[in-house]
Amino acid sequence: MMKVCIVYESRRGSTEKVAREMAKAVSERAEVRVLRASDNPDVEECDLVIVGTPIYYERPLPEVKEFLLSKKGLEGKPVAVFILCIADRFGKLGKRYTERRYLRMITENIKGRIIAIKVLDGWILDENPKTVAEARNWIKRVLDAFEAGRELGIEHPEGER
Repeated sequence: MMKVCIVYESRRGSTEKVAREMAKAVSERAEVRVLRASDNPDVEECDLVIVGTPIYYERPLPEVKEFLLSKKGLEGKPVAVFILCIADRFGKLGKRYTERRYLRMITENIKGRIIAIKVLDGWILDENPKTVAEARNWIKRVLDAFEAGRELGIEHPEGER
């Protein structure tokens, strides 16, 4: 069975919720471990590493960058990335900003092969069930792509313009 590690960091619980929901969504297909980046987990045995962070005060959380640097950018590993933010709500400019700033700040530290990137609509107080559903669907597509040796590219929140 495929081994997947979802490594995340969270401040208010939204990214943790998404990571755990993704794990549930594919638990019958893969052995999934959900791990905090701040714990600097060992991911050597993982076939696929999924890295997640919210954008907090205009930056990915520093624990994620520290994790990536401590693991030599996950060199030699297939990697998928997800972020939670609200920039995509601002149309095309928000999408461009998300890709050029937020995603770049994470992906520049990854030396492994990035097979998928997902921007999810974040929340602060009330859980966004649409975001959770998108995340559950995304990870299934990520596993399909991984098994087929394909890449998915960058995906933004569904329905955003």
